[in-house]
Amino acid sequence: MNPTPAGLKLLLVKRPSPGFWAILEHRRVRLPTFPEEFPPPDAVGLIQGPAAAVFAAADLAEKAAAVRVAEIKGVCPSHISVIAVYGDTSAVNAALAAVADGIEEAVFHG
Repeated sequence: MNPTPAGLKLLLVKRPSPGFWAILEHRRVRLPTFPEEFPPPDAVGLIQGPAAAVFAAADLAEKAAAVRVAEIKGVCPSHISVIAVYGDTSAVNAALAAVADGIEEAVFHG
């Protein structure tokens, strides 16, 4: 897996296992706009990288496909963040592809 030009790493988890799901749900940031609990989706995309790039990636992912995104709490001291992209496999694939293809356009080259 090669990082994107913005330093993002993209991963796809199909049919999340119970253990993976428990860990992910334990670390998901709870927001009023996101259901407190829900069953595991068909797929989860994980996007890791510098905070600003991750936020831009979340925006690209949600605009590209019928997915939900959530911040995942971590313990990384170097300001690297993770978001999870939830949905069916084709939607998560489309969202990750949109991030991979579009993140460079989001990078400001003033």
